[in-house]
Amino acid sequence: MDKQRSLNTPPSKTVKNRAQSRDGAEPAAASKKGLPQKVVRARADEPKLAMESTPAGRLREGALQQLLGYQLAQASIVTIGLFQDVVGNSHSLRTVEYTLLALIHANPLVSPAQLTKALGLSAPYITNGLDKLAGRGLVVRETNENDRRGFHLSVTEQGESLVKELTRRLLDNEKASFKTLTPAEHLMLAELLHKLARSR
Repeated sequence: MDKQRSLNTPPSKTVKNRAQSRDGAEPAAASKKGLPQKVVRARADEPKLAMESTPAGRLREGALQQLLGYQLAQASIVTIGLFQDVVGNSHSLRTVEYTLLALIHANPLVSPAQLTKALGLSAPYITNGLDKLAGRGLVVRETNENDRRGFHLSVTEQGESLVKELTRRLLDNEKASFKTLTPAEHLMLAELLHKLARSR
């Protein structure tokens, strides 16, 4: 009878029954249970190119290499560090305070609302920066004759002298420090970043 049952059982089912363990589980599934998953490792013979790794630590970036947000964050480590060395430590100015001073110098009688929109920052944050600049005698607030509720901003002589000096030093130090860029690439990158910023 057992022989007859074996003959009537489809071949695929017979193979499956033989492969099952006593508790009914398949050995293949049991072998995976409790074992670590296979780890994907880079082949030892893959080329380790400088452009494929992080600037520090030499970790492979993979798909991050094409992600602009990631690359901008990596580049900002360099630019912020340079700013701190040239401006922050010696003049106790944060990046936003220097930026406000430079924009007010380039745009006489600009309003706080315009600065808020241009920098994409909150009004209280901008006001805090302006208060510090005004307290140091670098900018002055003037009542807007067309709208008594608002005011315009201008730099003082001291503010103009300082922002010109700081901007010159920043430009000179960037050219000297960013040695991986040619002068043409430096200008091109600045133009491309400005173009990207206009996406918002």
